[in-house]
Amino acid sequence: MIVDRCFKAFSTSFRMTLRLAFGMTIATLASVATAQMPVAWRYDLHPGDRLTYSYTFHREVRSDEAQTAVEAHFHTQVLIAGEQGGIFSAGFQRNRDSANLLVYRIKGKDKLAGERPNFEKRMKARPAQFSEAMEFTTSGEPRYSWEIVRESSSHLLPALHEIEVLPRSAVKTDRWHAMNLLGMEFEFVGSELVHGKNCDHVRGTTSDGSVTLSYWSLQESRIIEKIELDGTYAVPGGTSHEQAHMELESISKNETLSNWLAKSETRLGALEAVLLSPSLPLTQDDLAAALKSGNTATQRLALAVAYHRGAPLSASALSDIGDSETRIFAEKMFKASPSNPHGSCPLQSPSKPTQTKVGTLFRVALAEKPGPGVPYFLRIPVTYRADRPTPLLVYLSGGAGMALDGVNTANDAIANSNYLVMYPQAGEYWWKPEVAQRLNTVLLDTFHEFNVDRDRVYIAGFSNGGTGSLYMAQLWPQRFAAVVSLMGAGQCNEDVQKMLPNLTNLPLLFVHGEKDERIPASCSKDTSDALSGMHPRVAPQLRLLPDKEHELTLQSDDGLTLTFLKDKIREPFPKRISLRLPDLGFPRQYWIEVLGKKSDVADVNAEIKPDNRLEIHSHAVTRLRLHLRPEMFPQAGSVRIVWNGKQVYQGPLGNFCSSAAEANVGDPDLDLADRKEFALP
Repeated sequence: MIVDRCFKAFSTSFRMTLRLAFGMTIATLASVATAQMPVAWRYDLHPGDRLTYSYTFHREVRSDEAQTAVEAHFHTQVLIAGEQGGIFSAGFQRNRDSANLLVYRIKGKDKLAGERPNFEKRMKARPAQFSEAMEFTTSGEPRYSWEIVRESSSHLLPALHEIEVLPRSAVKTDRWHAMNLLGMEFEFVGSELVHGKNCDHVRGTTSDGSVTLSYWSLQESRIIEKIELDGTYAVPGGTSHEQAHMELESISKNETLSNWLAKSETRLGALEAVLLSPSLPLTQDDLAAALKSGNTATQRLALAVAYHRGAPLSASALSDIGDSETRIFAEKMFKASPSNPHGSCPLQSPSKPTQTKVGTLFRVALAEKPGPGVPYFLRIPVTYRADRPTPLLVYLSGGAGMALDGVNTANDAIANSNYLVMYPQAGEYWWKPEVAQRLNTVLLDTFHEFNVDRDRVYIAGFSNGGTGSLYMAQLWPQRFAAVVSLMGAGQCNEDVQKMLPNLTNLPLLFVHGEKDERIPASCSKDTSDALSGMHPRVAPQLRLLPDKEHELTLQSDDGLTLTFLKDKIREPFPKRISLRLPDLGFPRQYWIEVLGKKSDVADVNAEIKPDNRLEIHSHAVTRLRLHLRPEMFPQAGSVRIVWNGKQVYQGPLGNFCSSAAEANVGDPDLDLADRKEFALP
């Protein structure tokens, strides 16, 4: 199979990501189990404290064909913005001082001089400042998920923080799991002198010994004096070895939020803290100064703070926003939510929880059946409002389908967008029924917890994920407004090929590099041609990129994916449906649901005619349920339903709004309907 070549180093990478995915869950249980132990160590921190760290990150990647090494230097500002009831509010801002490409060898040949300008161009395009916020206890336990997107793309950095969880006792025989995304087991090593200061050394290690995290905590204040991270993990065709070294440079006291908001090296971190913790004081002058900064990220955070605090913004304040996208952002942020989002049905929008923290966060969806939850990452934009629908992009990664690879290949592209972005995890091929069940679980969790615009749900992926995006869209075409396959296998994959008719109502974009040797561009071209021959509702689009190999992701596709998705709105009631179901794991597509079938693959072709006749032709189907709405038909009044040449119904449609009284109306367009069931005549 063509896509097998995408799965080098699968097993090691899978084990790493299982630790990543379940580390926080395990850690939480461990934390609860030891909650009755006496707490010996606490941070001696106070509002107005500012900790400054110098920080170096080094990565070396070796594969069969290439060797690269990169080193970046940062200064980190930790801002203790407030404290209430033993809970600290802190902002973090990591400012990149420099980034250098040290080694670049391809097939043994030194290509550093030629690649360095490309590297510098990429670094210039990326933000030089990264910020986040956290509320944590005096022992360092975070109240929320830490931000997954970090200042450098890495599988390890999401586990590294300037505030680490302190041990509950200083006994060398103790072992414990802290709230660390790599699921590390920690131990107290002993007391040591660092920079002439008395410190206690704590070390954490993954179960296979591939990653080690050590920190040295000052005995006097428990502030961390030094942190070291060293680890290796698998990447396609090779390994990545990463090291991070962080040292405390200074501690400043009695500073104010206004001081931090006035300086570029602390402004973003301060705004993040204010956004996370509404109890922190903020003046209108502080907000106005942030809006005048001219920095897009600063202005967006300031606008989000203003909205969530109900702070009025004057016309003059908004006039300081020069960027057109940010002005659009401001208009959307303060725009009233629609009064009747469900048209003719008097249905109240279900209330959604207010999200305290924004950013890309770790979540666990509870499965319908008893068993472990399903981990995934979700990006919550600063524009998110619980009272207004927000579009959702589901992004499937390539390789072994790791969620973190999705984050690291998408964030630069979506950083200033208004999308909720879901990063599910496969850990294998995306086109497996059990993987589809897990994705269904996290989709339902996101729909339940967030106000998702169900007419603007999109799915995209690259390589393995590009194939997977087509497969998932074949299972649930009614859920999506559009689909993008970046260098996916398309109908070269037999699981996709046998359900190809299910895609004929969806806008599709295929993007492929003409020089791709791993999955040939002909796979995308042949799939596009095959769909075009099925007379789809919307003709698929194909973009073959010259000089591109197997290297396309959301942030390296020349903006094609996001441009394509921008104006796509779901069509929930297509006039013609073609579906093919090998099994009844997911039996519904749009307004047709197959309730019973023979052993063969079930085929259904249905079309609504101009005379209000719904004509159905099927193979191997024994029972059907139709979900009908008046707007599906060209005329008001009676409808006729004919199945395999025999009339099974003639008469009016019932009141579809009556189903609004049911407990779960997650998608009004699909859930509110006059349901009619028929057995094969």
